[in-house]
Amino acid sequence: MPFIRDLWVATLTSTLSDSGSESELVVIMNQNEVDVVHRDLRFGSAETGGGKLYKHDVSEAQVLPEDYYMRVGIRGSDAWRPSMIAAWCERFTTGRVVPLGYDETIDTILSTDSSEGRISLPLRAIGHGRVRTDINRLMLITGTSFGSSATDSPIHVRITAGQTVVVDHTIPDTPQADFESGEGNVYYLPVISSFTRSQLTDASVVLSIEGDDAWRPIVVVMFGLDAASGPPGLMVPLVHVHPWTLGSLSTDPDEGAVSMTLPLAPMDP
Repeated sequence: MPFIRDLWVATLTSTLSDSGSESELVVIMNQNEVDVVHRDLRFGSAETGGGKLYKHDVSEAQVLPEDYYMRVGIRGSDAWRPSMIAAWCERFTTGRVVPLGYDETIDTILSTDSSEGRISLPLRAIGHGRVRTDINRLMLITGTSFGSSATDSPIHVRITAGQTVVVDHTIPDTPQADFESGEGNVYYLPVISSFTRSQLTDASVVLSIEGDDAWRPIVVVMFGLDAASGPPGLMVPLVHVHPWTLGSLSTDPDEGAVSMTLPLAPMDP
């Protein structure tokens, strides 16, 4: 029976003052009342307003992406206030992308100091969207390579469903370290009109750059959300490119390509 190979966690830290933390964060997966995954996330401090992306190979735990219970915790007293946590996995046998958890209405502060917060919080399970689920918002998650891979040039996402453009959005400046080397970022993109994954092909999703400051990601992930705002009930895997082998983006032809078409992610039917 298929089980989880890679476990992914993306976070956004609140923009409220002093929401960041230098304490180590932890992800826990429980199955049949046993903690089968208990991993330090290990990606440096969480900055106020910042995004993070974490990946762990948990194949040895043989966790099924069904009947699980997830928590995110902290190992130190430097309090962390998250505003969004999302988790998903890739199946070991097929590589299919499976949403696991999502919450953007978090009111819990994490800290080992009980006067400041709680040591952990449960991550709300999320429904698995299907190919005909209506998509009303897009979540884009990126990780930029280390070295001279960062960019100050705007990044643009365009998606067409048949002949209809359903997403056409340039990522604005945010409180995050946008597209900086070694950084993970999370962005929400508006949808022009509702669409379904079944309307897309491997030529539908185009990522482009609007400047000559080259950008080279290491991972690009997109999920469709059924809710236009607020917590979604369903997540639909759209794109999951990792490892990134498509080169750099740049309007300078000597440094990269202006745009790239991204293949659709494998997902459960």
